Amino acid sequence: MVRLAHGDNLPAALDVWREANSARGRPPDAQRIARVQTKLAAPDALLFIACAGTRVLGMLLAEPGRGQDGQGAELDGLCHISMVFVHPYRWGRRVGEQLIGHLADRAGSHGYVRLQLWTGADNDRALRLYRRVGFVPSGRISRTEGGTAIVQFVRSAAS
Repeated sequence: MVRLAHGDNLPAALDVWREANSARGRPPDAQRIARVQTKLAAPDALLFIACAGTRVLGMLLAEPGRGQDGQGAELDGLCHISMVFVHPYRWGRRVGEQLIGHLADRAGSHGYVRLQLWTGADNDRALRLYRRVGFVPSGRISRTEGGTAIVQFVRSAAS
């Protein structure tokens, strides 16, 4: 089941994010954890969680899309997916698809008509997921502050 998260779900969503990053060999430091906690609790954040009973299996964070690569004003109708993470023990079981599908189904009720995201150019698992759920490369490529190549994907909010 996928649903909009509540404040008491933030620690479990953060744990999924932390576990997934650690499993990929990128354990977050305290500074990064604090930044993500702030993003998850932001008033304009849409945080969705995938659950089995009371256990959180995955999380997706969406927020208003902004111009100037996130530094500018909000762009009407644009939803930026800033995080999609699934607990490692659920990798490969379509949890990410469920999360993105849930957002796409509800994006219109939040005023969104387009979805966008950035992902690592070498993140094969994420690239397969995003293509499978209808995202296409926009042609934009950039680099993180650490020099990692990232690519932008876009799709209509309606499937």
